[in-house]
Amino acid sequence: MRINVRATEDAIIRLLRDGHPLPGDLVKREEETRLPVFQNVGAHPVKDFGIACTSRIVLARGRKDVWFVDIRRRGGKVTMKETTDFIERRDQLQSQYKGQKVTGWLITTSDIDGKAHDFINEKECFATACAAKR
Repeated sequence: MRINVRATEDAIIRLLRDGHPLPGDLVKREEETRLPVFQNVGAHPVKDFGIACTSRIVLARGRKDVWFVDIRRRGGKVTMKETTDFIERRDQLQSQYKGQKVTGWLITTSDIDGKAHDFINEKECFATACAAKR
């Protein structure tokens, strides 16, 4: 099954609820990534988690895993600074969900700098570039 990622909250919520594995080419990995089973998936303002930011994230909670998805609809490349901010938000969420592993997934309609993409992979998170806008 071919999965197309669209940079909208509704599309990401459906994708996480359905639980289809993420193909390796979608997240620049050698193998596909199996999604955990999530009991609760929804969009939330980041400030609800005590993080100083005005954006929204999609948060998916399971028994052992929490995934947060940051959707960036923009024209320019995602830089290293933006990816370090993304990982810091993941770390802040990890401190709130002790006992569960928090995984971040950055989805953008633009491209991601090569070093920034490598940094995200090092931190065991995922990134998808050039997602469809609608």
